[in-house]
Amino acid sequence: MECISDWFAVLGPSNLIETSETELPKFVQSLVENYNEPSADGILTEILRLKRFLKVTQVPKEESLVWTSLRLLEFVVEYELFVSVPNLTLALRFFLTLCVSVASSERSFSKLKLIKNYLRSTMNQARLSSSAILSIETNVAESIDFDDAISKFTEHKVRKKRF
Repeated sequence: MECISDWFAVLGPSNLIETSETELPKFVQSLVENYNEPSADGILTEILRLKRFLKVTQVPKEESLVWTSLRLLEFVVEYELFVSVPNLTLALRFFLTLCVSVASSERSFSKLKLIKNYLRSTMNQARLSSSAILSIETNVAESIDFDDAISKFTEHKVRKKRF
């Protein structure tokens, strides 16, 4: 995760705003080396254009320094800057969706693999699906009060009628 953050460090609002024009090429180079589409000059030009636009819109520097990358992308969309900074917009979108899409899918597949290996011979598909959901949603499963659930179930399914 830190490696990816280092690659996209130039897209952090504080780095983007506070870094001087002489230091920007070093930050841009790490992005261009790992993200092959744009040239370093193209990204550098777009960053300078975005910095100038931030000054023109008179966003307070203190406010923009605490922005997240998501807020920076919202700013670009709000002022329709995606036309004038397309590579920067694409890099921001890529950065913001990269980790989320990878981590969640890997976790569910690894949990399913563990469950399948442990109970492969004795489990049908419905039970396997239920076990997978319980394993993935462990925090929800641990918060359930089983004594309360059992008592509600027995009250609902009791075969004797009370007179």
